[in-house]
Amino acid sequence: MAYAYPQQPVYAMRTTAPVSLHVVAIFQYLGGLVMLAIAALFGLAASDMMAQWDTQFGTRTSAATPLIAVVVGVFATVGLIAIVLGRKVQRGRNWARVLLTLLNVLSLVSVAWQVYSTSLFTVATIVSAAVPVLFLILLNTRAARSWCRYGTY
Repeated sequence: MAYAYPQQPVYAMRTTAPVSLHVVAIFQYLGGLVMLAIAALFGLAASDMMAQWDTQFGTRTSAATPLIAVVVGVFATVGLIAIVLGRKVQRGRNWARVLLTLLNVLSLVSVAWQVYSTSLFTVATIVSAAVPVLFLILLNTRAARSWCRYGTY
């Protein structure tokens, strides 16, 4: 005697993330690359400045060298973290989606605080608020939540 089991819902298996997550990931990649480029340019400018300092004053050490290395390291680390977060959210990791959501909420809070404390509402402020709002919408679409939780949408 065969027992009948209720049918489990069959979801179409997707091999790629929804468009909303691709958009967020592309912006994360671009932001990370910009941060890495800034770190490289700052490092090059600092090394050139140190070379001029050495030839002008005849000294080989500078107190600013460790500080410059720390600043370059911070920029490079933030750029790499942005790229990794973009990739993880694109691959469907829910923790990355939640972390990006949290970071965008914090960005909105900082923009609101800036408007409150300075009483300035400019085009730059509108853009600074619009980008995190757009990302919050894209990260919380039904397809994005489904992709990050179940691997399909």
